[in-house]
Amino acid sequence: MEADAIDPVTGSHTKAPNGTSLLRRDFEQGNISGVDGGWVSIIQNALIYDTRDFEPDPTKGAYFEIANEYSSKLIGSQFDFDKLLIQGRYYQKLPFGKRTVLAWRAGIGNVFGKNAPFFEYQDQWSPEGSINAMGGKASLRGYRANRFLARSMWFTNFELRTRLAETTLWKQHLSFTVAPFFDMGTVRDRWQDLNFQNIKYSYGAGLRIGWNQSTVLYFDYGKSKEDGLFFFGIGQAF
Repeated sequence: MEADAIDPVTGSHTKAPNGTSLLRRDFEQGNISGVDGGWVSIIQNALIYDTRDFEPDPTKGAYFEIANEYSSKLIGSQFDFDKLLIQGRYYQKLPFGKRTVLAWRAGIGNVFGKNAPFFEYQDQWSPEGSINAMGGKASLRGYRANRFLARSMWFTNFELRTRLAETTLWKQHLSFTVAPFFDMGTVRDRWQDLNFQNIKYSYGAGLRIGWNQSTVLYFDYGKSKEDGLFFFGIGQAF
């Protein structure tokens, strides 16, 4: 008896013998830990450099951070590991249209520690909002959330935010912006293996509704070779 499974790095279908999942097989072979759960305690800290002109909806400036999560038996955790995320963002207003902003983000993350539980791979913490593996609204918007999962990842996102109109309704200021985007990234079992091969990418467009400047509602539709997905919520994607 065989069970069909999907490789988290390549996305290809593979076979696991005797009706077991690849996850259980890797656990039994000592390649991963945490399949049966466990208690995790974490200390979070970050170093941030920020020159954005307006944090909720910037038109210029840069943001750079080094974010870290530390877990150890010394602080009550059942696992010893360390998660590192480095990311940068850049915003530049372009000289055409009512308000056109090029927004770019790039990041790299890794989970250190031999017995780091596999479920911690899905979250790279950031004070600006965690990156949940590869796939979903925070990374590859044409793939489902946590579609690609491993210890190491890199990603980048581009948006061209072009304002179409502004109005005042019932004393509330509203703005309407379209944002075509392109996302790409990949995951690997080791940070030393991160490269530009087997890259996953998605593309699409979104609508941004600004409400009194500081509140932004987003509606994004992302497309990939696997799926087409719709996302909505509060705040810019990055």
